[in-house]
Amino acid sequence: MLQSEAALERAVYELCEDAAIENVIYMEIRFAPLLHLRDGLEPQQVVAAVLAGMHRAESTYPIRTGLILCGMKHEPPTRSIQTAQLAAEYLGKGVVAFDLAGPEMDFPPSLHCEAIEIAKQAGIHVTIHAGEGCCPKQIKEAIDLGTERIGHGVYLYKDEATERVVMERGIPLEICPTSNLQISGLMASYVDHPVKRYLDRGINVTINTDNRLMSQIDVTHEIEQMIDAFSLSHNQIKTILLNSANAAFAPEEVRNSLRKRVEEAFV
Repeated sequence: MLQSEAALERAVYELCEDAAIENVIYMEIRFAPLLHLRDGLEPQQVVAAVLAGMHRAESTYPIRTGLILCGMKHEPPTRSIQTAQLAAEYLGKGVVAFDLAGPEMDFPPSLHCEAIEIAKQAGIHVTIHAGEGCCPKQIKEAIDLGTERIGHGVYLYKDEATERVVMERGIPLEICPTSNLQISGLMASYVDHPVKRYLDRGINVTINTDNRLMSQIDVTHEIEQMIDAFSLSHNQIKTILLNSANAAFAPEEVRNSLRKRVEEAFV
């Protein structure tokens, strides 16, 4: 599965198509390119195929996209270094950021500090998965390493000092409600999610899908679940969407366009 250029291009095109039909106007896609080499593709062929699918979708639908390349925490640091170098190679061609993903326990982000530094030195945005299934200390570590966004951050409230840093620095949280419910071990239902706490403290919460296929959801579903769980107002939803526009790893003119679209939708 997804081990050929044709399959990768088609899958990404159809992902963008589905999102556009859902009225998504900007989407950042993240994946680990080195997981798609089993049948002999080179890493550059993998990234080029994914970008081709994204660009084809952008020429067909009113959607803008960016690509985030993921290093995996449980793999050797040499692999994340290779991924960061690959991201640098495609900077300005559709790749917008480098990410660290994968299991947290026993795999702190500091294991991959060299890859993170390579990305930063190349001018690539950095986001790091931290605090979804455990380990609030990994959120602090990710911040210390220079992450611009936190993937999930569900366990953030368990470290109030780091929570204050996130709030004061305006570091966005990439909250994925259904995935968090399935993985975190903290929740029996959506109402147990700490997202409302974060909103009330002025933390830059964004709502995302994580894995649409595995969770069988879309972003509309995720927003609806948060509205139902916490009786969120129109203004709170507007704030979440503006947070997303502001946090986008996109040129300022794109972020301005996104902010304008959100403002117009809530007139």
